[in-house]
Amino acid sequence: MRVSTENLPRDNWHHFLRLRDLEQLKGHLDLPRNSKVLELGAGDGVQTTVLRKLFDDVVPIDVDPSGVVEGLIVADAADLPFEDNSFNVIFSSNVLEHVEDLDAAFAEMKRVLKPGGVMVHTMPTSIWKLIQLLLRPVASLVKIVKRLVPGLGKSSGRAVPLSHGESPRVSRSLVGRVIGLVVPTIHGTSGNHISELIEFSARSWQRKFDVVGLELKGSDPLYLHSPYDLMPYRLVGVRDLLGKLGFCSVRAYVLTDPTG
Repeated sequence: MRVSTENLPRDNWHHFLRLRDLEQLKGHLDLPRNSKVLELGAGDGVQTTVLRKLFDDVVPIDVDPSGVVEGLIVADAADLPFEDNSFNVIFSSNVLEHVEDLDAAFAEMKRVLKPGGVMVHTMPTSIWKLIQLLLRPVASLVKIVKRLVPGLGKSSGRAVPLSHGESPRVSRSLVGRVIGLVVPTIHGTSGNHISELIEFSARSWQRKFDVVGLELKGSDPLYLHSPYDLMPYRLVGVRDLLGKLGFCSVRAYVLTDPTG
């Protein structure tokens, strides 16, 4: 579907990307208003607000929320504090790659999903991971220049570092900081960058869904962007076209439980 970005925020690139993705996914969320929705990893609640315009009952959870979200429950996806068959929809945005025990989380999602319910999850792709690796030196150089040149350091807006289960940042040695200028940190729960290149692929996610007995009903490429906020709000049309062609940073997966 064509996604309009006219009404999306222009003061926070992180919010722009998340809301742009959610706008594209509305077709998969074309369900009755009284559907009950579980949002995993609500973060600072930017997508919760939109989901509550679509549905009357949205329950946001997060193991480590990055903002104040009305009605948010602090809980782990692998140990959901809800009764069986509680939700018509389970939604997450760039969360599952941070879940340590993904099989347990999927088992819990299947348990609380109502028969005939749907899951919509978005995750970064191998293309996003490749961009993260290749553009790290460029992003570091841009960051240094912005610090040295007055007026260039305007922030495009990001979620706080602890959003969606990321580990707290710790002080690093001088050598570690120098290495960090050219080598990024591991994004999710994988042990190394090569693992993430493989595990973020659509084929790898399909295997994970098959193992836990979830049926993939659809998969949509969303958008192309880097993890470094390079040229935010620029080349929007080009990014959109590349995303539609499959060169996307985030992909959405629509799942059902055939046994439900």
